[in-house]
Amino acid sequence: MDNQSKFCMHCGKALQPGQVFCTNCGTRIGMQPVVQPVAQSPVVPVQPKMSKKKIWILSSVIATLLTIVAIVIFVFSSIKGQDRTIMVYMIGSDLESEAAAASLDITEIKDAVFDPEHTKILIYTGGTKKWALSEISAEENAIFEVVDGNINKVQTYDKRTMTNPQNVVDFIDFAYENYPADLYDIVFWDHGGGPILGYGLDENSLTGAPMKVTALAKALAETKLVTSGKRFDLIGFDACLMGSAEVAKAMSPYGDYMVASEEVEPGDGWNYSFLNDLGEERKAKNTEELGRSIIDNYSSYYENYSYDVDTSLSLIDLKKVNELADSVDELFSSVKDEITVQTFSQYSRLMTREQVYGYTGRDSESYDLVDLIDLCGSLQNEYGDKVDKIRSDFNDIVLYSKSNMNNTNGLSVYFLNFNKAGAERMLINYKDVAFSEGYYEFLMKYKNFVTGDRMVSKAIYRDLNEEKVDGKIEIELPDELRDNYQSGEIIIFRKLGDNKFMPVYRSSEVELVGNKLKVTSNNLQFVIEVTGEEGIEYGWSGMAEKERTDEYADYVTFGVLYYNDDSSLGFSPKSYEMYIRVPKGSNEAQVRDIRVGSSTDLASKMSFAPDKIKFIDFTVGAYKLYNEAGELDYNMESHGVLYGTEANIEGGDEYKIKLVGLDYDFGNIYNGEFQSVDDYYAGFIVHDTQGDSHRLNLIHIE
Repeated sequence: MDNQSKFCMHCGKALQPGQVFCTNCGTRIGMQPVVQPVAQSPVVPVQPKMSKKKIWILSSVIATLLTIVAIVIFVFSSIKGQDRTIMVYMIGSDLESEAAAASLDITEIKDAVFDPEHTKILIYTGGTKKWALSEISAEENAIFEVVDGNINKVQTYDKRTMTNPQNVVDFIDFAYENYPADLYDIVFWDHGGGPILGYGLDENSLTGAPMKVTALAKALAETKLVTSGKRFDLIGFDACLMGSAEVAKAMSPYGDYMVASEEVEPGDGWNYSFLNDLGEERKAKNTEELGRSIIDNYSSYYENYSYDVDTSLSLIDLKKVNELADSVDELFSSVKDEITVQTFSQYSRLMTREQVYGYTGRDSESYDLVDLIDLCGSLQNEYGDKVDKIRSDFNDIVLYSKSNMNNTNGLSVYFLNFNKAGAERMLINYKDVAFSEGYYEFLMKYKNFVTGDRMVSKAIYRDLNEEKVDGKIEIELPDELRDNYQSGEIIIFRKLGDNKFMPVYRSSEVELVGNKLKVTSNNLQFVIEVTGEEGIEYGWSGMAEKERTDEYADYVTFGVLYYNDDSSLGFSPKSYEMYIRVPKGSNEAQVRDIRVGSSTDLASKMSFAPDKIKFIDFTVGAYKLYNEAGELDYNMESHGVLYGTEANIEGGDEYKIKLVGLDYDFGNIYNGEFQSVDDYYAGFIVHDTQGDSHRLNLIHIE
């Protein structure tokens, strides 16, 4: 063998002089011919031919490596998160000018520790007479970016009405063009009025008109983000009553998820600490997890709130709204066909719900929003399969929900519940936001029975048989009232003088047995017991029942609170609603919330903590119940006189609100005009299935 290299004829491996075995394939050199290379000609080695087994192994390795790379990319993307731009459209309104609520939420946003590399937060401000934060002026509208715990102004506009939908378009277009991202979220902050009344109260607006849900949806449709083919990943409402099926349907063409509340939100609104879950650790890995974080932070915040407030917040999958709408359509198309003159009262009794959102008393009801599943569930016995289909679709669309309220499952819907007097007006406005065609047609037919020929002549009954059994009052109803009976109430009046009656208690603690309407309780008034430097004083306030369950009864009273501010007086007066709860088996009320109403029909989430309150006046008016002919007419004409009790909370005075009997010993009487404590009268009210209220005898309680 010479010094020139030779090649293995089996695999083509170059061989060295004196080599006996091929180091590549192990073939013995002596068992094959050795081919000399052609002189002065380059020799190209023959490449080994790979076996099928080796090809399969290599392919498997490559495929495995590619899979690992894909998983790593996916995990990295999930952990680090895609770029997200969050827009907060903040109409400050009286929530800001009276309670600095918007500024407090902006401060929460500034204090949050989010990853600035992947998350940009923009806030559009306006719509209030004054801002508590010095960086924001009430004389302009502006967009701020949240950077390193500060808000930096990045765009300024002339002072414009925030309920004009064009501002929403301008804000989103600015964010889309200047803060491009993979994910876009928008939160609408302010008062809310549900699907019919809409969203937003601009304090500077001459009309005070909110933004209709249809106008808001149209604004989203016109943004460059949507017209370019993209969708919002999350549409949020930090506003009252916007968690309805109708709002979800209106938003569904433009977003993937929605977060909103069925009920009125408490004073502080959302807890923006959820933004911490967009930090470096990226606890909220996607939009669904972000929505869950919003709800969890909201719920936990109010568990330790100043008062025991009602809360509800839900995460809705907007991509599946149409399936739920179709199943609701199918159910109520069937129900519509079954409602007749003969069956209407039966359906009305069956479907009227006790849990109504934004409810402060039957006479002031304006929203008529009830839980969708609770409403459909009332028809379970008659339409089981269709209701089951709705429940299944509902569970697909409501991905996450938390509430401390009974029969609250995540989405409300408009229903002619208590506010039947406003049926015509409400349904005219409802048509554009109807959740399903079948449900709308059902409502229209249902409304025709509500507003049509009266099944019971509206009258005041003055001569019904009354009696007292075991100290409790009962009264005999005529057949027409019994047959169309929806519900009943008792009002206790305290007579203060000639034709001057003060309502001290209103409750649904009555039951219809046969044709007799009976009071079921002996505790028929609330007493306010104030302990001050001069001892104990007593007072009265009219408490109206808001809700009654097997565990508790909720009441609301009205008055004036005086809270700390920066004025020369040091305090400002504000009308309020105090919500109290009496647990079953107890007679002492627990203060749940002190809420200030908005100046429009929109629900307010403004409330005051005790450290802001100087003192509270519990007030109630006196009314005339007899006309000039001396006949009972129940027009409730005011005497123009208010009575009540003052409670000095900040001053250190303690007070209790107790539910007691009419024979309660008051000791010294707080207001000298009060007559003897045994001068009480009871008035029954019967509500029929068409929404009419019928007043019965005014019964003197001896």
